[in-house]
Amino acid sequence: MLTSYKAHFRKAAEAVARIFLHLGFSPNGLTLLGLALGLLTCLLFVWTRNPALFGFLMIAWGLFDALDGALARLTDRVTKFGSYLDAMCDRVFEVAAALAVAYVSGYWALSFLLAVGIMLISYAKSRAAMEIQISNDEWPDFMERTERGLIFAVGVILWGIFPNFSLAGKDIFFWVLLGLDLAVYGTVLQRLLRAKRFIESRA
Repeated sequence: MLTSYKAHFRKAAEAVARIFLHLGFSPNGLTLLGLALGLLTCLLFVWTRNPALFGFLMIAWGLFDALDGALARLTDRVTKFGSYLDAMCDRVFEVAAALAVAYVSGYWALSFLLAVGIMLISYAKSRAAMEIQISNDEWPDFMERTERGLIFAVGVILWGIFPNFSLAGKDIFFWVLLGLDLAVYGTVLQRLLRAKRFIESRA
């Protein structure tokens, strides 16, 4: 959904990426730096237990995550492995963020379901690609990484701003996490049905 709007931010991302180019970073090096910063952000949240700070840092990390691709385009070093490494690092950060909020909030079951759902969304497409030839443009799913990350971050921020909010005895982040889980598994089902259709029609 929101992924299609990323092209509008390319010029800004490339302008910032030039700074890292002058500092001597390679695209893959910038990817790994982003992962390191993301994991440090999760550790900071576990230490401070400040949801609003964590949420804003997650959004900042999401913006930083666009710089490796911008740097790759600037230096004409766009590679398949770079794309693969970026996707792997994204999954690591998403799972680390889910574990961090589970530790702080105590919502282990919902966070576990979210982490598994994230991996299933990714695996549903990659496993289909092992059976048939597919294109990324054929997977316009409801809850892609940008949407997941934004909803998660905003939910964490709201949790920090309104810590005393309660609905049926649960705080605001519980309900955001529950809704996100339902949306993620709806996307898993969406990808499963699409993969079934593609495999049956192209095999």
